[in-house]
Amino acid sequence: MVLSESKKAAGRYCCAYGCKNEPIARKGGLCHKHYRRQRREIDPVGERYNNFCGNAAKRNKENSVTLAEFRSLCQRTGYIITKGMRGKNATLDRRCNAHGYHIWNIQILTLSANCRKGSNYNQDEDRFDCPF
Repeated sequence: MVLSESKKAAGRYCCAYGCKNEPIARKGGLCHKHYRRQRREIDPVGERYNNFCGNAAKRNKENSVTLAEFRSLCQRTGYIITKGMRGKNATLDRRCNAHGYHIWNIQILTLSANCRKGSNYNQDEDRFDCPF
């Protein structure tokens, strides 16, 4: 991402070229959108972890996965951080939906396999058939 020093000095607009959004001082003069893009370029696994934790909190699911565990999971499984919602992109899925997001309850599935699993979900059966 290319930043404009003159726009940063003026402080009226986001520092990214062509962006006219209002800058946020604590984000280095970038707007929210370009700050997230910059973080994604610097540390894609850390940014994905933040999204993962935010989504778990939105769903009111328990989450005990730490950033170090998440990094080792990504390295061990070859979890590739890709953009988009195509059917072959990898997603983090809970093996047993009765439990929250724990390192022992996470598996990596393609988006299409995760959707197929979700359409066959029966909450009553899941509680009793869960091996964990």
